[in-house]
Amino acid sequence: MVEFWGMDMIETWETNTIKNWVWLAAECGQPVPGCISVEALRMELCRRGEEPKGYHNM
Repeated sequence: MVEFWGMDMIETWETNTIKNWVWLAAECGQPVPGCISVEALRMELCRRGEEPKGYHNM
């Protein structure tokens, strides 16, 4: 389940930043700042019309 406070927090993040955190969390096991879940990141990407997948683009 996604916490709504987390969705509010990532609303201002850039799309590339969200995708990078999805990649870092899923592939490298890195925690997302603010204890945001990968599920919340993917929901935000879907809301923006993006594929809910991450990639490394730092």
